[in-house]
Amino acid sequence: MGITLHNIKVSRMINYITLLIIILSISGCNVSDSDSSSADAVFEFNFRESQFEWDAFFTNYNVDNEDGMELQSGYNLLPEPLNTDDRALYISAVNQSDDVKMMFRRQIIGLEPNVTYDVQFRIRFATSVPSGCFGIGGPPGEAVRVIADASTIRPEAIVENGFYLLNTQQMSEPAQWYENVQMGNIANSRECEDGYEYELKELESEPAHTTATTDDGGALWLMFGTRSGFEGQTELYYTYVEAKLNRE
Repeated sequence: MGITLHNIKVSRMINYITLLIIILSISGCNVSDSDSSSADAVFEFNFRESQFEWDAFFTNYNVDNEDGMELQSGYNLLPEPLNTDDRALYISAVNQSDDVKMMFRRQIIGLEPNVTYDVQFRIRFATSVPSGCFGIGGPPGEAVRVIADASTIRPEAIVENGFYLLNTQQMSEPAQWYENVQMGNIANSRECEDGYEYELKELESEPAHTTATTDDGGALWLMFGTRSGFEGQTELYYTYVEAKLNRE
């Protein structure tokens, strides 16, 4: 029997398609306009296409007051005047604790085992909150800070002294951790006198925003969301998240 040039071409094409499917399944990503040329690994999630198994969770509130916090999350259509055919990760809470964290988490795989990476985040979300408004405890825009982090362990709420606290924050000096993971706030481009209306806002961190070391299987946990100092309700729709990783 003979091996023809046609068979070789078909075999190469099958190998290429298989490799492409493996890469996309590892990252769970969509092709976007991001410049990934300088990164060792890029994980990007366009939530118009899928929820990509991101899981919502909440911390920093009294264990006995979960009902009063009105915690909500889901995979919802965007509100007007945005494109109401597009979906996004939705999250909301009434911040009676004056410190609630409204977060999403997801594990990523396919990295090198036991390697420390610098992680840079880019986050896009819909916010209706104008700039310069007065609010109880702090302004509803500027006092709600966007945060992001990466960790070897799964970020989750732990109970200490009757409060749900974030385990990854408590593992280090809590105040310093919070200062390090901030990216910006949720205030949009409108002035307070213009009223509330949803706009898309994008924040990008510094290249070495945070560092994390992969486990023995080459996995890490990513986390993003907000920490609020505004004692009222905050509602957000996340449309896109990107994490660029570079070996230290």
